[in-house]
Amino acid sequence: MTETTAEPLPTAPATLRRRVWHALRPVLPALTAFYAVQVVSYLVIGIVAERAGASFTELLGSYDVHWYAEITEHGYRQDVPLDADGNPEPVSLAFFPLLPGLASVFGLFGMPAAAALLLVSLLAGGVAAWGLHEFGTRLGGPRVGNLMAVLWAVAPGAVVLRMGYSESLFVAIAVWTLLALERRQWLAAGGLTLVAGLSRSTAAALIAAVGVAALIAIVRRRDGWRPWAAALLAPLGLVAYLLYVGWRGGRLDAWFWIQDHAWHMGFDGGELTWITLGRVVAGDEPMWSVILAAVVVVSVGLLVASWFVRSIPLPAHVYTAVMMASALGTGAFWNCRARFLLPAITLAVPVAFLLARAPRWVSAVVLSLACVGGAWWGAYLMAYAELNP
Repeated sequence: MTETTAEPLPTAPATLRRRVWHALRPVLPALTAFYAVQVVSYLVIGIVAERAGASFTELLGSYDVHWYAEITEHGYRQDVPLDADGNPEPVSLAFFPLLPGLASVFGLFGMPAAAALLLVSLLAGGVAAWGLHEFGTRLGGPRVGNLMAVLWAVAPGAVVLRMGYSESLFVAIAVWTLLALERRQWLAAGGLTLVAGLSRSTAAALIAAVGVAALIAIVRRRDGWRPWAAALLAPLGLVAYLLYVGWRGGRLDAWFWIQDHAWHMGFDGGELTWITLGRVVAGDEPMWSVILAAVVVVSVGLLVASWFVRSIPLPAHVYTAVMMASALGTGAFWNCRARFLLPAITLAVPVAFLLARAPRWVSAVVLSLACVGGAWWGAYLMAYAELNP
């Protein structure tokens, strides 16, 4: 009689590794492509910086990175300073706390603030690329998913994905929120939107998406109390930070007051966009502004085209529409329009479907050119035009 030995049961770490590998394996091409785009983009930015006589590290650590680094190192140490006319001056309270809060964790280990912000941005970019792959795969299959991740990484405003800006973090939260809504994971969607409200004011677009999805579920009597809970959770993060700034500024609308008077970032209903497009047609704008106008016009066309993609769920349409309204209706910083459009992720869907039907060599050429062109555009805007990307 032969003895048989039972195979040892897998340990908890081994089981966890298998689950992680099982989850990561389908998305590895998208993540590899996303980070390859970052490497190529850094090379292009380095070449542009050298030719412009600018410092590569100073270029990538400029503009909003300074404000986030200030918060990372010192918190919100300033109340709202006023000028001689009683209007607020630029202050770090205009910037939301989630990105510098995460970066400050790395600061505990001695990492400089700018490096910590960049690390959070790059890690969040990978999480966003993963989410975009999942989102695109649900819409049109794995190839569409891979293309969604790469198209976002090579978009005209994507240079900030290589900097310590909050766009990577916000999009990571946004796309996983939209996926949670699609899967009817209401508490996850509400909780993620709450966190997004600590990242950017554009969390209002996610709040609208969650609200629409919850309303549909409530009308259809689906999922009981959970849609109600998601709708109640969603705005809490944004409201909490706005109230905090109101307390620091001594008035309930302090954040909007600062944005309007110190940063001139009030909502003008698209007036600046229309005026600038008119000046572009009249030939009164520099070439960088002409290129940006083309980006805006194409984005509007993609917004319209995306509504004809039936597989895109309504909450995602709502999210993108609100993002577009915010991006094109801001009353200042025309130079930042490409960056403001970056979180409007469903704009990439029609392009992803088109490239998915094309031969692979065509999509490879298009994406390679877009990668180099997008990196050049962002570097040019900072190094030559000396403008916030």
